[in-house]
Amino acid sequence: MSRGIRSSRLISYDDTARSPPMTVPLRNRHAEGSSSSSYRSSYDPGSRRDHMPKNIEQLLVCGLCELRLTVPKMLNCQHTFCLECLEESLHKQTDKTYVGCVTCGTKQLLKDPDLSILPSNLHIDNMLQMMHPAPSQSSSVIRSPVASYQLENVTYIQTNTDTNLTPTLQCSKCQTVAETALHKCDHCMSMLCAICWLGHVDELARQVGQLEGQLKSAIENLDHKLIEYKSRFSEINEEINACFRDKMISLQQQQTELLAPLLRQRLNDGLDGFTTEDSSQGILNDAVCSHEMVREKIDQLLASIGRPIGGALHPVQLYLKMHKDMSVILEEVSLWGRERILFDREKLKVDTIFDTPTTPTVKRSSSAKIAPKHQLHPNSSETTVAQFYKSHVYKPRLLWNHCQRPTGVGFAPWNHAGLEKPLLYVAGSECRIVFGIDKANGQIVQKITHEELSYPQGITFDPARKELFVSDKWKHCIFVFSQEGQLVRKLCSKGDQAGQLRSPEGIAFCSSECIFVCDTGNDRIQCLSAMDGMVHSQFGRLTKDQLTKALQTKTSSRMVDLKNPTDIAVQKNSSVLVLDAGNRRVKLFNKYGEQLLEFGQTGTINGQFQYPEVIGIDPAGFILVGDGGNAKILVYRPNGQFVTALGSRGDSAGKFNWISGICVSKDWEIVISDYKNHAVQLIS
Repeated sequence: MSRGIRSSRLISYDDTARSPPMTVPLRNRHAEGSSSSSYRSSYDPGSRRDHMPKNIEQLLVCGLCELRLTVPKMLNCQHTFCLECLEESLHKQTDKTYVGCVTCGTKQLLKDPDLSILPSNLHIDNMLQMMHPAPSQSSSVIRSPVASYQLENVTYIQTNTDTNLTPTLQCSKCQTVAETALHKCDHCMSMLCAICWLGHVDELARQVGQLEGQLKSAIENLDHKLIEYKSRFSEINEEINACFRDKMISLQQQQTELLAPLLRQRLNDGLDGFTTEDSSQGILNDAVCSHEMVREKIDQLLASIGRPIGGALHPVQLYLKMHKDMSVILEEVSLWGRERILFDREKLKVDTIFDTPTTPTVKRSSSAKIAPKHQLHPNSSETTVAQFYKSHVYKPRLLWNHCQRPTGVGFAPWNHAGLEKPLLYVAGSECRIVFGIDKANGQIVQKITHEELSYPQGITFDPARKELFVSDKWKHCIFVFSQEGQLVRKLCSKGDQAGQLRSPEGIAFCSSECIFVCDTGNDRIQCLSAMDGMVHSQFGRLTKDQLTKALQTKTSSRMVDLKNPTDIAVQKNSSVLVLDAGNRRVKLFNKYGEQLLEFGQTGTINGQFQYPEVIGIDPAGFILVGDGGNAKILVYRPNGQFVTALGSRGDSAGKFNWISGICVSKDWEIVISDYKNHAVQLIS
């Protein structure tokens, strides 16, 4: 085994000239009359020197006493201390209801003053046990001319008559030499015999049971935040009503004094239909919806914890997954309700202000001036459009961050009912919702989702049927919704044959009632029927089996060099632009897969790609590429000639962290979704 070879190469059995290894002061508190001396007996190293690397020794030092850990106990923050040190620290406190971590300052509430019930750190326990031999093993060394050496759970036995080392499998806990294969724990990297493995799984199950208490505490914390949130909105609504009462009284007094019919008419027109309180209610509804989603995740994890892990096929992997899910939930609970809701009496608007200065409010900037109307039109010359991109100063007009990890964006080619203008649709991959928002103020007008929708990635539209197509990266299919948000049909299934998909991302509608899909996992582009998903043509890295079956079904297929294509756009002449992300190139094809143009190269200067993921086309045919690696929007002429770059890296308005979606409106407004900043920006 490679581990045995590495161990024997690292160990030197006769090296008297070697400098002694660094050691951590060992404990000897028996003279102090400590009540926990019985705990420390199992870890007393005696006179044996510990040959451990310096960095591992530091892991075994208690942050309270700065000596080697004994009876290590782990707090909820994952920091580990000696049991006796924690008891002494608690004894010095006047408030015995919590124990504090000196490393990070976290306070852990105690339901029981007995600190011995705190969970053990299995990884630290395992390292401590590996450093000290079992009593039976020490005595055998005295009675027998056999010396044993251990490193990384593999024991080497050396006899006086033979200098060769014979590797044997030895349990990390009981030191028993096993004749059969040992169980390896991926959590603490221990090698355990069958008997110790059962006890180890029981210990993991006990620690899983303690997660339930943490989750219940998280539920209480989340519910308290919701109560405070609702209370604050009640105060906001009362403040709004009081403000308008005062203004109405003032206006009535002015009306009485002036008796001007024209002014009276204007006042009536201005007061009718005012919906500031409705705006605050909309923010509250979004918060309640977010709260319900977090609660649903907590309930799902509680249900998983309720099932014993002892009988699971892979108990350690299940245990690690629970810990990972737990960390995600606790982070969401800590972030929930971080915004502050304020009512501006002068501007008569409700604002959402985040505690973090780098996270702007999700509203149209009140200080931003209306962008001057440009003179561009779809038939403008390339020189005019290129000069516009070079000279125009783009400013953020809207910063919207109501969903986690947004991906595809696009303007619907139809007016929304009751709004008389198109909605901007945003795919929220984390929340599994496609949002329809009003670009004027960022208000959520529509939410489209389905119980089977797992990871919405790309979006496109059928203008004639008024249908929305959404590619699902995890379900390996395409969902088709009506303009009202109802699921109409699903297209394709998981696979690598013609008409099947694997992790699809970008999607674009063609005027001939077909859709082009980036079949990213299969390194190809497929042209499918928008009605039933039947394949018309395909091109990319096709296998011999795919080409054979395509020949049998008379499907147009072509071999081209594509590697992880992530986005696609269709030009007016039905030519297809493909972002070949794996090759860091943009490639232009006709609808049959014949390559017409190719440009782009890897680099960090303007015009070069680092990690491009999305592509868009403006009304004049100019190509915009969103490069997440360089955090910029790169603008090219239709022939691939570089024009300019927009944006820079950051988390404030006008800056990007990882561009995950892009589209251009007919008015040359650019919409960018930012996967890492959890935001969508509209610049013009």
